[in-house]
Amino acid sequence: MPGETTVHDAPTGEKRWRTFADAVALALGLNVWISLVLVPAIHVGAMDTPLHIALVLGPTVPLFFGVWRRSELALLGAFPSALLVPISVTPMIASAHLYGPVRFGLVGAGIVAYLLSGSFFMAFHEPARPLSTRPLASAAAARPPRWQRRERVYWMLTGLSVLCPVLGLYWVNFDPAIASFLAQMYPGRVAGMSTLLNVAVLALWLVLYLHVFLGAMRPHRTGDRDLVTTLAMTRADAAKGRPRLRFHLAVAGALGFMALLVYLRHI
Repeated sequence: MPGETTVHDAPTGEKRWRTFADAVALALGLNVWISLVLVPAIHVGAMDTPLHIALVLGPTVPLFFGVWRRSELALLGAFPSALLVPISVTPMIASAHLYGPVRFGLVGAGIVAYLLSGSFFMAFHEPARPLSTRPLASAAAARPPRWQRRERVYWMLTGLSVLCPVLGLYWVNFDPAIASFLAQMYPGRVAGMSTLLNVAVLALWLVLYLHVFLGAMRPHRTGDRDLVTTLAMTRADAAKGRPRLRFHLAVAGALGFMALLVYLRHI
């Protein structure tokens, strides 16, 4: 029909793109695991028993599985959660004296890069190559001021979504007032309480991210037909009960980690 675009499959390009995405996700994930768990565990001697070695190496299992299966749940859910297991058992891995401001910034940048790239690569699918294209009349026109204002808001929300957790983690780990307060109130258990506060900061950031940052973007997504279709399909999958089971498992795992941290506090 006139005005339609005919497309054909491009399996070779899609395969190359997926291979590149898998390699980047694996490299960034290994970087997060090495900098956040492996190197600190070696530094504090947390690999002295076979059990501790297994706990330190454990996060690599969901990482490799997620890359192999290209699973968003494994890469963005199971792998970050598995990183907390050795830290919960040996809180000294997350001790503040192991992280200077520079190394803290590098580790934080690596984590943010992994999460952003993982989210992008898991959600992006290379479109089929068209046989013919036709430029739109609106493409030659200048962007209206309202779209320029929206773009500035989008960039501002992106920056705040990164700045908020970084500031929270910096205050918990490097603020002298907080460090002296923890040393006074929890002598001998500063590492465990610092870990608990770090988890609390990340949990609070996740809630704010879902309900504030993404909430502000929700009205702007209603005009995208392709995205609305994708959201409708996601809701249809949710009605089948699959995401509900995953949600309950994630909540149970989070509660288990919090209970473990509280138990370690009173040892």
